[in-house]
Amino acid sequence: MRFLLFTLYAPMAAFGEVAVGERRMSWARPGRSAVLGLIAAALGLERREEAAHRELEVGLFYAVRTDAPGRPLVDYHTAQTPRTRKRQVFETRRAELEAGQRNTVLSTREWRTDCCFTVALWRRQNSKVDLEAVAAALKEPHFLLYAGRKAGPLGLPLNAEIIEADTFRAAFAGRVPSVEERAVLQRIRVPGVAGGELAYDDDAPGGSENYRVERRRDAVSNRARWQFADRLERVQEGGYE
Repeated sequence: MRFLLFTLYAPMAAFGEVAVGERRMSWARPGRSAVLGLIAAALGLERREEAAHRELEVGLFYAVRTDAPGRPLVDYHTAQTPRTRKRQVFETRRAELEAGQRNTVLSTREWRTDCCFTVALWRRQNSKVDLEAVAAALKEPHFLLYAGRKAGPLGLPLNAEIIEADTFRAAFAGRVPSVEERAVLQRIRVPGVAGGELAYDDDAPGGSENYRVERRRDAVSNRARWQFADRLERVQEGGYE
């Protein structure tokens, strides 16, 4: 089987939970919808291209390994937004600020600092997704890529590569980190904090017999309207310190 693997590291990252009111919390690892959104941005897909987003959603298996969990950071955030006007869409932040009367929005936002993950994607049966095209896009992305929020730029190249292996766990084991990745991991790993936790789609073949099941709301229903559905994810405990 062919697997696409890449490294996702950022000094500050956010992997949003369900947002309620002014509290915007973050999961401890990237969700499936966040990774597929990153892929879509690299390919140059816009949110309104629903068919293309759906193709990614139904065409790929997903797994992520936590190489360094990072530490939580809470930020008190203020922002100004224009008053809502019927049928008015602002294309840029500059257009919002020039719109006239503005409201101040207060929120509490959680981040993960110095977190690093390895992501694996592979094709489902009858999938139309071209893994080589995705790997090429990750090396030369169409849109700017970031870790969850625009204030969270990536701290390393994604280093995307195709690996042939029998299972996704074997693909993870066969990936050799770059010199830059090894240097970053040596710096950010906290002594005594376990790493290597694997999370993957509930129906993904090749998983471990020892796992727990988590329910997450990050199955893409409609990108343009920011609508997501529940999905089940299997989590396998880490295998190294």
